[in-house]
Amino acid sequence: MDRFPALRLILRLGRLGPAVVAIAFAALFVALTWGALGWLAAVLALPVLAFVYFLCKSYVEIVQIITEMVH
Repeated sequence: MDRFPALRLILRLGRLGPAVVAIAFAALFVALTWGALGWLAAVLALPVLAFVYFLCKSYVEIVQIITEMVH
């Protein structure tokens, strides 16, 4: 694993990383759609938050599976 610092970082941030990315995407969604949707943008940000979190978390799990198989 010493040769792959990016994989080590992904595994180290396996829980916190996806949460931070999901919150950032949800905030960006609200910022971009607030003018057109108002409070509905905040409500619609919840599914965006969940989708991005599970997408990022699945990426971390795939990396974890691959590193366990190779290592």
